[in-house]
Amino acid sequence: MKKTLIAMAALAATGAFAQVTVYGRLDAGYANTTTSTTAAGVSTDTKANGVMSHNSVSSMWGMKGTEDLGGGMNAFFVLEQDIFPANGNTGVTGAAGGGTNAAGFNRTSLVGLNGGFGSIAFGRDYNAVFKLIAATDVMSLSRLSTVQNAANIGGSTIANLISYSTPDMSGFKVNLNYGNDDTSSGAVDAKVKTTALTGTYANGPLFVGIGAGNVESTQGAGVVSKTEGTALGASYNFGMVKVIGNYITKKVTAAASDAETKETNIGVSAPMGKVTLLAQVGRNTNTQSLGGTTDTSGTDMVIGADYALSARTALYVKTGTYNKSSGTLLGDATADTKATSTAFGLKTSF
Repeated sequence: MKKTLIAMAALAATGAFAQVTVYGRLDAGYANTTTSTTAAGVSTDTKANGVMSHNSVSSMWGMKGTEDLGGGMNAFFVLEQDIFPANGNTGVTGAAGGGTNAAGFNRTSLVGLNGGFGSIAFGRDYNAVFKLIAATDVMSLSRLSTVQNAANIGGSTIANLISYSTPDMSGFKVNLNYGNDDTSSGAVDAKVKTTALTGTYANGPLFVGIGAGNVESTQGAGVVSKTEGTALGASYNFGMVKVIGNYITKKVTAAASDAETKETNIGVSAPMGKVTLLAQVGRNTNTQSLGGTTDTSGTDMVIGADYALSARTALYVKTGTYNKSSGTLLGDATADTKATSTAFGLKTSF
């Protein structure tokens, strides 16, 4: 349930009103995690055991507000910030373990307009390809998920964007991000250009989407690097079970390297009264050229269950192996890595 802080603020000129809402979700629990690495015949285990967040969902809070401008048009704002309940840090990404601070409203910081033309906003926003991937991950892009390439262009959220979404056209919708930052000085280039485009279709039990984007950075004397990503995702709710999956690619091209990752993920969600069973499997491949060749691959698997205590609060348990990778590294050395984790805890939303 979303809690309204300001129910009505009178505007003298128009008689319209503004409404501000606070919302969010929190996840904390106990986790046993071991990251195993074997290289040149030497095995190393690194442990991270204790209370942890981001096990089932990422934690965040936000504020959003709208103002009726008349004629079917509204002004709006959205501010969202990461929270890491395990240690109380804010402005951090869940996957980073809550160790470092970032921009205050590091998820979104938007002001915009919506109406019959759709929606346009300016500021920091989730990139459109990331939102498509998030919609097709049964594990909610949590730490325990086989989806490990979600931020495949420039990060999960990107600053200094123009974001546009079309109106819903019988279930079909287009989302576009565009950013073109130029802080060059004299003969020294400093440019970052970002584009992301997705098309989605939702109709009853069916959801399908496709997207692509790239970030091109020019720094110094014409040194250019580019990150390109694509995503194809879909889900179908059969009633007894919901099937969700995606195919993600990422390619990074720089002066001395060319790296590409691909992953395929498929998951199922099966509600059984207050219990919802979850399972997911993913396959990833990685190649890179940099004075040699890296060629690794792995298969991940995560299972879990939620027990609903209310419409907003649930207990969870999850276990699985992810970030699994075996193959040849630069210099023809073989290496194997994987992370294994089991977690249980509580999540709630407001």
